[in-house]
Amino acid sequence: MASHRTSTSPALREDVDGTVAAPHEVSVRAGLEMLERGGTAVDAAVAAALVAGVVEPAETTLAGSGFLVLADPADGAWSVEFGPRAPRTAHSTMYALDLDSQDYPVNGVAAVVGKANSDGPLATGVPRTLLGLLTAQERFGRLPRRMVLAPAIAAAADGFAIDPFFLVSALGDLGRLGRDAGARATFLDAEGLPLGRTSGSHAGTSYAPPSRLPQPVLAATLAEVADAPDLDLLRTGAVAERIVATSGELGGILTAADLAASAPDIVRPLSTVFRGHEILVPAAPSGGLTQLQALATWQALHPEGGPIEDTAERTRQLAAVLLHAFADRYHWLGDPDVVPVPPASALLAPGYIRLLAEQVRARAVPTTEGAPPWSFYAGRAEHDPWAFATSHVPAWEPELASTPTAGTTHVSVVDAEGRAVSVTHTAAHPFGSAIVCSRTGLLLDSAMAWFNAAPGAANSIRPGARPLANMGPTVITHEGRPVAALGASGGRRIISTMVQLVINLLDRRTSLTDALAAPRVDASGPELLLQGSLGTHAPELADLAAVAVRGTNAPFTTDFARANGAVRHAGGTRSAVDALCFAP
Repeated sequence: MASHRTSTSPALREDVDGTVAAPHEVSVRAGLEMLERGGTAVDAAVAAALVAGVVEPAETTLAGSGFLVLADPADGAWSVEFGPRAPRTAHSTMYALDLDSQDYPVNGVAAVVGKANSDGPLATGVPRTLLGLLTAQERFGRLPRRMVLAPAIAAAADGFAIDPFFLVSALGDLGRLGRDAGARATFLDAEGLPLGRTSGSHAGTSYAPPSRLPQPVLAATLAEVADAPDLDLLRTGAVAERIVATSGELGGILTAADLAASAPDIVRPLSTVFRGHEILVPAAPSGGLTQLQALATWQALHPEGGPIEDTAERTRQLAAVLLHAFADRYHWLGDPDVVPVPPASALLAPGYIRLLAEQVRARAVPTTEGAPPWSFYAGRAEHDPWAFATSHVPAWEPELASTPTAGTTHVSVVDAEGRAVSVTHTAAHPFGSAIVCSRTGLLLDSAMAWFNAAPGAANSIRPGARPLANMGPTVITHEGRPVAALGASGGRRIISTMVQLVINLLDRRTSLTDALAAPRVDASGPELLLQGSLGTHAPELADLAAVAVRGTNAPFTTDFARANGAVRHAGGTRSAVDALCFAP
């Protein structure tokens, strides 16, 4: 097992019929309990993810969105997709743009006046996580719903231990949390400061974890769901009605029709073959397609296996592969159900991948001339994947862009029967929209910040559309047998991290521990970030982009995303590691 905020060894429970990795120890314990009770990896992953939705409000919420990717030796691979979705009355000009904004850190939001797409009632997307997780458990698990929900109910009723991460996050978001009565009552004390305070003024406050933060209304809602005959109360029943009522009262646009259509899609995942292994990711708009494109390009660049040592040339090629992939992402990707974007088959077509690899080899690297890549490429195509599509090429071209965002958790599980499950879910931004539905105790997300707030782009807001999420939960299989479950939090930086984890595991053949600890490159933003020892190559990469060097992930930063994984080794042994164990 692995834990985000303790020094617990990452593999203490080999006696349990499986392994769980998650950012928070209480989530890990919930997953292990399900395995001890005879549950599957899905039971364990869902229980852990439900607890995460209670104890990690700065990162995620059960009224948010996410993906669950499953590989089962007996049933094949599945993707349970409860990703972000816009309300049906949302539209491309619903926000006023702040064209002078330079707000684009990893946790930044789109350039919108008043940050209305991340803060407040108009930021909320369709709540899907609770229904999505429980639908996955109902379809692929074997334990009673009440048993799987029990740890989350207990965490909400008894409260979670307030830790430094929550305190730092809440102190940074006091203004947002203080504006909503539900959020104030849940997360702040009578003086408007985060729960956990022991004495002092705002400037001189001291805190003494582990004070606890209970959420009794949320506990009652989860207990109601646990005892319900089915899950309809989350779509058309009492819980859905309460969410819609709160949204309407606060000026939001969620409707009963939005909740009625919030059930997850259960489909076969998107995949590619890398070094003889199948790499499985969500089929919906997410980080998955970009991850697969980068991996395929790296394999085409090095068909016999990539270089092992972290030389300047290897680092340069890896950065270039990612830069090409992000150029396509920021221009072409959106919801194919509502906008004519190139199909995955074109972006992963062997001929197109060879073309990208040839450009990397020839050092023809895309450059944004110092502009944020999501803005630069939104109106400018670096490549033409339509040339490799079998469908009709539309006349439409994307236009403007705005900034992506972050705020996420991840759970990885393998069980003794050979299943592997990877679950990522999110509030889309720290503390979501900073609104707590007082009728249900559910923190509402800010999924609308994932859309391009400007009209006319591939990822612009459209009624009922799915924005381009950063989440990229990944399962690796070999000849149909699950090998590993991997995932990360950290906004747009998830994608670069996931690509390098797979390369480290399958190309460099490192252990999971070494794969997570290895220094990484991030090419998703205005700067090319180099981690740790890779910083020595900065002078040789200066022609690619502005280069910045970071030591590693500090406890409260996400410079290179925060990843974890669970691996099933040959012979049936298992291990799990959380990359946060390597933070100083």
